[in-house]
Amino acid sequence: MNKNLFIRALIVFSLLTAACRTSMTPSSSGQPAANEPAVNEPAITELAIDEAPAPTQAGQVQQVTEASPETTLEEPAAVSTPPASTAAVSALATKLPAGPLTLITLGDSLTEGSGDYDLGIGYPGRLLSKIEALRPGSQLYNFGHSGWASDDLVKGNQDTPGQLGQALNAIAEARSAGQPALVTVWIGSNDLWYLYEYGPDLMTVEAEEADLANFRQNLNTILAELSGAGAFVLVAQGDDQSLRPVVSNPPNPAEPAFTAISPNDLERMSDHILQYNKIIAELAAQYGAGVVDFYHTSLFVDSATLDGDGNHPNSAGYDQITNNWFMVILPLISE
Repeated sequence: MNKNLFIRALIVFSLLTAACRTSMTPSSSGQPAANEPAVNEPAITELAIDEAPAPTQAGQVQQVTEASPETTLEEPAAVSTPPASTAAVSALATKLPAGPLTLITLGDSLTEGSGDYDLGIGYPGRLLSKIEALRPGSQLYNFGHSGWASDDLVKGNQDTPGQLGQALNAIAEARSAGQPALVTVWIGSNDLWYLYEYGPDLMTVEAEEADLANFRQNLNTILAELSGAGAFVLVAQGDDQSLRPVVSNPPNPAEPAFTAISPNDLERMSDHILQYNKIIAELAAQYGAGVVDFYHTSLFVDSATLDGDGNHPNSAGYDQITNNWFMVILPLISE
């Protein structure tokens, strides 16, 4: 064969081979790339006793503007500052039965509404207003108590009964009246403050492990009891409290709020909340609860949404917190 013809034939063969290989490669519109993260969406299952106080009615509560949702269920990565997202949430598959519902809110000062000097109703009252727009006649039991940790929520504190028992009573009342019960749980902030403020002067791994075991046990009890009573449950993941101005840049350096929390404690606290949030995600999946992620927000580092104490939200902050909860609730209650 002529040498030039042979070379040309070889070139043509190489081009045809390359073209075949290209045609076999998945396009960007086909299968997702191998490193593309998957988003898991846990379905909610039916999750349910002391005498509950009279519910708060919606009446005068001002309705607030909805925020755009962002869906994510991944474990929060360690970051130097939370990104300025407004609502990282997990979607739930099950809708609540039609008609009015009973909203029950459990937690600490963030649920009680500390810092909300404009309306004084925190996120629970705002949330009820938004729910009532779709489900007229809905009612609220807000059992949030400032300063309470997960131990207190379960067992009570001194002469004040635990929120869990009161919630179970309210759930039983709602179900006997033919209403679905929706419970929000936001606890753990004070667990963290107390661990690093009152724990060992030089924090130890053993103390942190004991705290994680205690938090897991309490949250397991809370979710197991609520789910067993037939409630629909949402649970919040916490923010990185080491970044809150109350400890990172105290508003009044002469009188810091947490005098015993050292810079080393703040570093450990930043890691510890990731373990809390991991526990929350695991137990929420186990009991079919929805998750609202406050880790990936700027709520607690932005002066526009913080009270002057650098720790609690202000009224604008509670507006945003309400929207974060409502983004999860809306699919449950919309027609």
